Amino acid sequence: MNIFGKIKFVLKKPKVIVVTGNGRACAKEAIFQVLSSHFRVGKEVLVFESGDKEVGKFEFFLKNSQKAVLVITHVGDIPHDKDFFSGEEEKVKEATHLAKTLPAQTNLILNFDDETVREINDITNLKTLTFGFSERADFKASDVKLNMGTNFKVNYKGNIVPVWLEKLFGKEQIYAGLSAAAVGTIFGLNLVEISQALKNYFSLSGKMRLIEGIRKSFILDDSESATVFSMVEAIETLGKIEWARRKIAVLGDVIGIGKYTIEAHEAIGERVAKNCDLLFTVGPRAKFIAQGAVQKGMGFEKIFQFDKIDEGKLKLRDEVREGDLILVDGSREMEMAKIVEEIKK
Repeated sequence: MNIFGKIKFVLKKPKVIVVTGNGRACAKEAIFQVLSSHFRVGKEVLVFESGDKEVGKFEFFLKNSQKAVLVITHVGDIPHDKDFFSGEEEKVKEATHLAKTLPAQTNLILNFDDETVREINDITNLKTLTFGFSERADFKASDVKLNMGTNFKVNYKGNIVPVWLEKLFGKEQIYAGLSAAAVGTIFGLNLVEISQALKNYFSLSGKMRLIEGIRKSFILDDSESATVFSMVEAIETLGKIEWARRKIAVLGDVIGIGKYTIEAHEAIGERVAKNCDLLFTVGPRAKFIAQGAVQKGMGFEKIFQFDKIDEGKLKLRDEVREGDLILVDGSREMEMAKIVEEIKK
């Protein structure tokens, strides 16, 4: 921003929210949805998202705004079966430095479940709120139920309200809703108003979003990116959704694991065997998912393996039946969204 832009910003003094961490994209969308019902987002309230190495660039905005909020989402991989986890300290280095420089009236919102993020509160004097599944989080999620979306309850200072995330699944989406609840509270909204606003939160493509497929099927679209942890959670979520006639996992390579690539993909396959009726794999690494599934008793006739997406998507299209629920997941490099395009309504 040039000098004239800075002068204009200081004169207008909008409220500013900066969202960083691995969950920033979903969190920003949820925050926008909560605030847009009550404020002119983009004019009197500005919402930014930032990667972990660029967040320091927003120091001027936060220090010169009418109300400043820094939201730090998780930086570690989210396990499906534990409330606590830890990310790499390097990923919060710049955010931590920024938090130390901000004035005491700045609002800091932290993912309590990620130990690395939570510890930022110990080295700042900012006004802090936390969110997570932990009993000690200020905004706590509980009573999660899955149907055509996710129901859960938010508890804040003894006040409990239900939240409905239509056609959305996974812990990252719940975290997004919780972070939005924390921001909404700072802006004077009550939990009922926040819950109502979140009914209109539909997140981003490829982020555990349910969409209609061909032949009256449904797609659980998690194609935007994948880690071993996120893919395992997606498979476990698929297994818990009771209304599907058949559960089909369409899985591409998880890239960037390193020397444990084979073992990690085999472990994913073990989860597939317990939760899915059919398995489609795409890519050389994903073949080890099939291998893991076979080792846990999944029949060869239920597994289809392909090297390229163009081959796999045509076979999948032929296979889809009414009532099927199809999980599509894989690393961004695998372009699994092409499969979603082939089988969506």
